[in-house]
Amino acid sequence: MRTILIVEDEYFIADDCATLARQAGYHVVGPFASIDEARPHASGASGALIDINVNGTSSYKLIDTLLAMGTPVTLYTGYDPSTLPEKYAHLPVVTKPRGCAEALGILCKQMSVAE
Repeated sequence: MRTILIVEDEYFIADDCATLARQAGYHVVGPFASIDEARPHASGASGALIDINVNGTSSYKLIDTLLAMGTPVTLYTGYDPSTLPEKYAHLPVVTKPRGCAEALGILCKQMSVAE
């Protein structure tokens, strides 16, 4: 079973994303409301749905770790994509308040391509 890492600090959004991922047949790690809590689980993830700012901490280092391992990442954030560093321009971004289902759908497509 493929595993999706969810890193999101807004409880209801995180819970919604986790529920949708489980309903789609994925094992969910998290959701984590802390980058430090999520980091040890990065190596087991088949894909990751990550907010850019998690309780005031940037998730860029975690994203870099996941990308270095070849793990597909979809950003689900309130930040405008144009404000992200250039090196993340290739990552799919779903901007809140658009639904988590959209972000999860994009991540699932990325994971299928990565297989």
